[in-house]
Amino acid sequence: MATPYRQRVTRADGRVINLTQRRAHLSYCYGACCCGRADRGYAPVPAEIYKEEWLQRKLRNTVHLTKGGCLGPCPLANVACLEFDGHSIFFQSVSQPWQIRMIFDYIETMIRADCFLAPPAELAVFAFEFYDWNVRPRQPVLIAPDAPINANLIAFLTHAGTDLMTLDRAREDLPRGMDVLGFPLLSIASEEQMRAAPNGRLAEAAVVMLRIHGRIEAVPGVELLRTRCRERGQRLLFVSGTGELDPQMLQAGDVPARVLEDTTRYLLCGGPGNLIECLKHLSDRLLLTSFGYGEPQATPEHGVYLREMQGAKLEDWERQADPSKPVAAILFYRAHLLSGNTRFIDALADALSACGLEPLCVFTSSLKEQRDGSPAAFAFLVARTRVVISTLSFAQGDGGTAQAVQSGTNLTALEKLGIPIL
Repeated sequence: MATPYRQRVTRADGRVINLTQRRAHLSYCYGACCCGRADRGYAPVPAEIYKEEWLQRKLRNTVHLTKGGCLGPCPLANVACLEFDGHSIFFQSVSQPWQIRMIFDYIETMIRADCFLAPPAELAVFAFEFYDWNVRPRQPVLIAPDAPINANLIAFLTHAGTDLMTLDRAREDLPRGMDVLGFPLLSIASEEQMRAAPNGRLAEAAVVMLRIHGRIEAVPGVELLRTRCRERGQRLLFVSGTGELDPQMLQAGDVPARVLEDTTRYLLCGGPGNLIECLKHLSDRLLLTSFGYGEPQATPEHGVYLREMQGAKLEDWERQADPSKPVAAILFYRAHLLSGNTRFIDALADALSACGLEPLCVFTSSLKEQRDGSPAAFAFLVARTRVVISTLSFAQGDGGTAQAVQSGTNLTALEKLGIPIL
């Protein structure tokens, strides 16, 4: 028997379950209003035969068996329902062991044939259709006309959740008249989902941009999306999530190479500011708007953060700082800056200001990068720093050796500052 398929499903509590998928489901009614109720004049149901045949034929991982309540067609009594490969077939008056064994024979025959088959004559006399799928007259499907293209709408589909966080932070500073739709590519796991995805607002976008981690063909149903965009006249571009200029991505889209190259640079530099300039660049170049856009600005590995100023320097902080106040430094990861996830830093800085301190926000990629024997980020700590609040998890940045030393002789870089560390 073939190896069963499995699906990874995340439960509500966050636990990931490897669910074994079944080929069929056999359910039979037992002990409800009529089925098996000899006390009401109905024939008994040999329930033990269902389980016995299911176990002996080793069908546990292929066919699910349910001993349940009412299945619906009560006037027929002793009803069983079989779901196989998307087909539903009911049996009535199943009161004898030979009938149950024949149902399991029928199931195994279809498993070997790898398709749904009509029941054999001996079973066909007990078979019936409970649902009206095959007899209901079909009404013509009315397809709503496509919504017109919105010349102000850009769709941004990405594998990276941090890209969507950056977009959320950038929205408040987008130019007036620009609208951006963020869409997680990881939510598209099949061609069917991609077939549904171009509906709604995505179908209205004038520009559709996909930032992909991996190869284009790894996106389920990507050819459906390309066809849809071509039919609708939507501009389409594929951008590498790792920053390289991929000829395959250039060929798959329909934008000039220079536009793709500049877009890649904007997204690689990261941050809300660069994303805003990237969107204005795409709008001006592809939709002939006149927002105007700046060049991509690379974010250093370590530096000072001011919420009102992109690319701030220590000198910029000094100009706006109150020299009479003691300084409280806040250390945080550069990745938060690039994703626009800085609201917690802003809130912490506001709280320190309310306490009479002057906040100095310093971002860093890691305290492990050393300059002159200390973490590079420490170069931004001014002399009047009186306390350091670190949000860097367990990255302490050791200033000594990794080899074994006597207790107390290998002080961490933070301890060497000689001020309180939170």
